[in-house]
Amino acid sequence: MIRDSRIWNSVVIGKPVIESIDVDINSQSLRLQVDMISILPDSLHKALDGRRQITIWGKDLMLAGFPDELLTTSHFRQYEINESRKARAREFFKSRLLSFTVEAVKKDTQRVYFNGKNVVFHDTPMTFNPYTSQFTPIPIIPKDVPAERVQKILYEKLPSIDFLSYQYPEDPPLIIGYQDHFFGCKSGWLGDLRQQWCIYPPEGEDVTCVPAEIPESQILRRVNLAFLLDEDLNEISNHLLFGEPFPASEFTKRFTVPSQVVLNPTNLAQPLNASTVDSGEQTFLNDLNQVALSNQLVYDMEDLVNFHIAVKTGALVVLAGMSGVGKSQLVINYARALGLSGVDEAGEERKQFLFIPVRPSWNDDADLIGFYDAIHKIYRPAETGLVDLLIEASLEDNKDKLYLICFDEMNLARVEHYFSQFLSILELSDDRYLTLYSEKLAAEVYNRHEYSPRVPIGNNVFFVGTVNIDESSFQFSDKVLDRANVIKLKIFESLRAWKTVFEEKASGKNSGKVSGKPSEECAQLSPVPGKVFASWCNNSPTEIGLNDDEIDFLDELNGYLRKIDKDRVVGYRIIRQIGSYLKNIPNNVEGQKLINRGKAFDLQFVQRIMTKFKGPECDFEQLFSKYSDSEQATSQILKLFEKYPTVSIFSYSRDVCHKKAKELLDHGYAS
Repeated sequence: MIRDSRIWNSVVIGKPVIESIDVDINSQSLRLQVDMISILPDSLHKALDGRRQITIWGKDLMLAGFPDELLTTSHFRQYEINESRKARAREFFKSRLLSFTVEAVKKDTQRVYFNGKNVVFHDTPMTFNPYTSQFTPIPIIPKDVPAERVQKILYEKLPSIDFLSYQYPEDPPLIIGYQDHFFGCKSGWLGDLRQQWCIYPPEGEDVTCVPAEIPESQILRRVNLAFLLDEDLNEISNHLLFGEPFPASEFTKRFTVPSQVVLNPTNLAQPLNASTVDSGEQTFLNDLNQVALSNQLVYDMEDLVNFHIAVKTGALVVLAGMSGVGKSQLVINYARALGLSGVDEAGEERKQFLFIPVRPSWNDDADLIGFYDAIHKIYRPAETGLVDLLIEASLEDNKDKLYLICFDEMNLARVEHYFSQFLSILELSDDRYLTLYSEKLAAEVYNRHEYSPRVPIGNNVFFVGTVNIDESSFQFSDKVLDRANVIKLKIFESLRAWKTVFEEKASGKNSGKVSGKPSEECAQLSPVPGKVFASWCNNSPTEIGLNDDEIDFLDELNGYLRKIDKDRVVGYRIIRQIGSYLKNIPNNVEGQKLINRGKAFDLQFVQRIMTKFKGPECDFEQLFSKYSDSEQATSQILKLFEKYPTVSIFSYSRDVCHKKAKELLDHGYAS
């Protein structure tokens, strides 16, 4: 029984009833009736009580992209305008199908209204018959899920959140999709789709596999779901029924993607192939991995590449997360791999890396860079040594040297207070100057020859910070987040896996030697010249670095954000910096990216945009919805992910969305 309202997260395919298109007299909202033409979960089927038609209102159609003109006031041409709206809708929907979830609303004691929500439009397949065609959903496991894990999902009953989109607990799927192939068994899959979220073959039946040869135009896609026409599904099922058994032992050999970067113990220890990347950058990335291993530190290779790309863009890079995951050590080892610290050939200490522990008492930039002493008429630099390093980096003899500055636990004090000058400087590409004191005072400053009024900050200086997310620190303001790439390092799924890898490294069973360089040489790496590092970078100001689909995605996102706050939209600075990141992903010799473009865009969406999505429930409930362990989130932003599969599958972003939705449910605030 429905008390007030209920939402089913099961996605349904619907056929527009063109002759039903109308405008509600009271709300002036467009109204469309839709015939449901796909399987329904039992609970929804019972609630509908034999009905197969629901209503979708104009607001939900507009959110999905239908260009309607909603009348908000009375108008003497109201009838004429409404007729034009209906005609436009009839033309728009005559060649389209819709996918949606269903909401039941009880407005009085006797009647329940069923409405479509989270709508996505689809072009009608060529073979679709409006009178007889039906669709069946099948779960699609994303391509970036490692083959080893998918093997366990299909053959060993491993639970998988990838099946959460398949919300039809009474109807285990006939087939499952992965990497452009379909998998099935003679009697269809069995499964526990209520609690364990696992799917498995019947006892004694073999798994079979066939390539997915159906034209993409025949498939209606949602997140981790594909809707197939029954005739196409039957054809695939017949091929699977008479296909040869596909043993588990062959699965990883067939479907492992060599270029895939996966967080697992064996992959973490593997160096990059020296033939796949530009030799200079290849050597550096391998040195970075080797330096970390020689210090008994194990990082995901994707994290190392992600951090390196972020540094190349020239923006502030911030490593965030809980204490103890290796944030500060990553920066220290990055400096070692660049040859900025340690001892040179002459036995002298290199001083191109500065590690600055931030203090909670810092209130303004005087604590960081120093101040002008008006009584003694001298400039007094701060004890941090930052100004001295910047002056050294600006000398003509040092312009081909790289300098790295790390602000450790930089949010122990308010960043926008002590770091205010740098926040303004970092967004400039040229003519970056740090002001120490007014030029009007220069004539009376005794040590002006040592400390001039302005210190240039060249492109050979890079800034990195680390932050802990706990009760002892301050949150970043939007001003800081606009200028920072905020990276969270991955951690192992279990301590046992971490222990295994750690002990292997400590005992020398897997020394991780890279490019023929023994670990004892790691402390004596030659410095990477500035010109070499610059050759790895592509910071051309003449190209944005984003394609049309990516721009359209961000445009639609801004449309949602304007409804929350017109000043909260994604600005040009962030768009340029995301483009800069995408331009700076290293290529292998085949022209493929070390991190594929879709995953890189996903990382940047998390690191540059989602960090700013924080606020009360009243602001973000529609964007993220609410989320609990028993109910998958339905939200505007998830719908946007579904609409742009060509941009990315947004696996990292979905995790963050679910986290923020759960925060709204538990605390009424997204952080």
